[in-house]
Amino acid sequence: MVITLERAGLIRRQPGEARTITILVDAEDLPALRSAHNQPVKTSVQRY
Repeated sequence: MVITLERAGLIRRQPGEARTITILVDAEDLPALRSAHNQPVKTSVQRY
C-alpha cells in the first residue's frame, strides 16, 4: 500500500530508512474531521 501511495504522488519516502514517509497532500485538500462525539464506535472484535 505504501508503494501505491508513493506512485500516486501522495507520499514521499526513503526506502531502507525508518520513519521517512512525508505526506504530500495539502491539509486544505483533505475533508474536515467530524467530532468523535457524533460518530458511533464500530468494532468487529468479539468480547471475551
